[in-house]
Amino acid sequence: MIFLYIILFFIIFSYILKKLAPYIIRYVIKKNLEKFQQSYKKKEPEKDFKFKSKKEVGDYIDYEEIDE
Repeated sequence: MIFLYIILFFIIFSYILKKLAPYIIRYVIKKNLEKFQQSYKKKEPEKDFKFKSKKEVGDYIDYEEIDE
C-alpha cells in the first residue's frame, strides 16, 4: 500500500510541477535580469584617461632606410 502512495505522490507532484514550471522559470529569469541590471548600473566608465607613462623611457631614435 505504501508503494502505491509513493507512486501516486510522484504522479501528482510531476503534474503540479509541469503546471508551475513556466511561472518558476519566469521568476528565476526576472530575478537574474534584475541582478544583472543592478551590477551593470554600478559599473561606471572611467572618465579620466591617463595616456602618459610615469616611467622615464629614454630617447626616441628614428632609423632611416638605406637604399642600395
